[in-house]
Amino acid sequence: MTTFTDRLNLALKNSGLSQHQLAEKVKISQPAIQKLLSGKSSTSRKIVEIASALNVDLLWLTKGIGSATNNKSKSNASMLGAIDEWDQQTPLDDDEVELPFYKDVRLAAGNGFADDIEDYNGYKLRLSRSTMRKYGIDKDCAVCLTVYGDSMEPVFRDGSTVGINQADKNIRDGKIYAINHDGLLRIKILEKLPGNHVKIRSYNSEYSDEVVSQDEITVLGRVWWQSSILD
Repeated sequence: MTTFTDRLNLALKNSGLSQHQLAEKVKISQPAIQKLLSGKSSTSRKIVEIASALNVDLLWLTKGIGSATNNKSKSNASMLGAIDEWDQQTPLDDDEVELPFYKDVRLAAGNGFADDIEDYNGYKLRLSRSTMRKYGIDKDCAVCLTVYGDSMEPVFRDGSTVGINQADKNIRDGKIYAINHDGLLRIKILEKLPGNHVKIRSYNSEYSDEVVSQDEITVLGRVWWQSSILD
């Protein structure tokens, strides 16, 4: 199996970029890129930007899972479109839907947070109807929640908002799901294993993989969208 360093070097070679050009694109120093390429460093707070600049899949680059091909044909900005100011009194546009936003219910990207996902507080988020239709998301099966913790960084930052498709509960290897694990709401990468077991994975390499019986978890739905503030 290839290492992160191997994959990064391959991606850089295929991109045609120099170390200096990559450093400029992601706004870090060239020596920091050199450390990653030489194996002296195995992680970076700019890993999302690096994967984007090299046009490779983030999960492949960080974990070696799936294909290197980046299937995202559009940036998040172009997919979401322009953002207009609105409040609860603003009528919905033709291409807008409102989704329940469980703002006070925390999905922990870490050790978990005990709470009741049905504790609805009346908050709502507006998303594009056409975007949801494109990805096969039924608005009546979608909810939004807040993520806390660092185990899924750099993909999901502490305080990110995620969209959950409650109609998609069948585990597909490498996909990200919201789960209830013995009363703890968590967001994790899942992978099926023989003997009715499931591997629970994190993006953050400081967190070890966990193997549990599938009976120990309840899949609440697949994470299909996220929004976060980058610093």
